[in-house]
Amino acid sequence: MKKCLLMILVLFIFSCNDKKQGNITCESQREKAKRDLKNNQFTYFEHIDLLDKNDNNDLKNFALLMKENNIKVVFDTLRFASCLPNSETDPNNLECYKEMMNNNLHAKFGHQFFDSLRLKSKK
Repeated sequence: MKKCLLMILVLFIFSCNDKKQGNITCESQREKAKRDLKNNQFTYFEHIDLLDKNDNNDLKNFALLMKENNIKVVFDTLRFASCLPNSETDPNNLECYKEMMNNNLHAKFGHQFFDSLRLKSKK
């Protein structure tokens, strides 16, 4: 019986630590994005809709074209809006990082740059 209580206590302590580590502020994610941009570590988040008919070759070609320009691509699926606040659905505030990174990449390279690579990848 004592061993069971001890085990439950240990599990409880570790689960509390995980929650504390997983809650990162949006501002810290924005600062991380700024540092990555300053160090030319570009990551572009391409939103894809799972309901659309996406050709995997087009996505691969787009990623290769972006890589030629020193930009890593992460394909991010669009999700339906949730009734939960962002802080609960995204405890690491990754959306803040993605938004900051994409906005700055669009400012640096221009929207036409990304659109032209998307068109080129379909050929």
